[in-house]
Amino acid sequence: MTPDEKRQRWAVLNVTDAERRAIENAAAAAHQSVNRFILARTLSGSSVVRADWQQNVARLGIAVRLLEEIATEVRTQAGPLYALRIALELRRVEAALMEPTLSSAADAVSSEC
Repeated sequence: MTPDEKRQRWAVLNVTDAERRAIENAAAAAHQSVNRFILARTLSGSSVVRADWQQNVARLGIAVRLLEEIATEVRTQAGPLYALRIALELRRVEAALMEPTLSSAADAVSSEC
């Protein structure tokens, strides 16, 4: 191995605790070390497994459809005030599922509970 091929420590990344956790979580989700994840994102522009992303989108679509079915059933079967309460709760769940990132959705749900 030549000196140019040997990796050396380079401490240039300054992050908050939340940013570090987000990077570590993203690396873990991509089944990579933090080092490999950052290098892959920087050098290739992507390290997210596309199939996982597509599966998650499909699952969210199914969840939204099921929530819509429940809301429809509640509107036709429950009393007006009870139906309104359930519909509002279902809408809150749907809004959390539609957040741009899953971590934001989890934060939105936990902050309202």
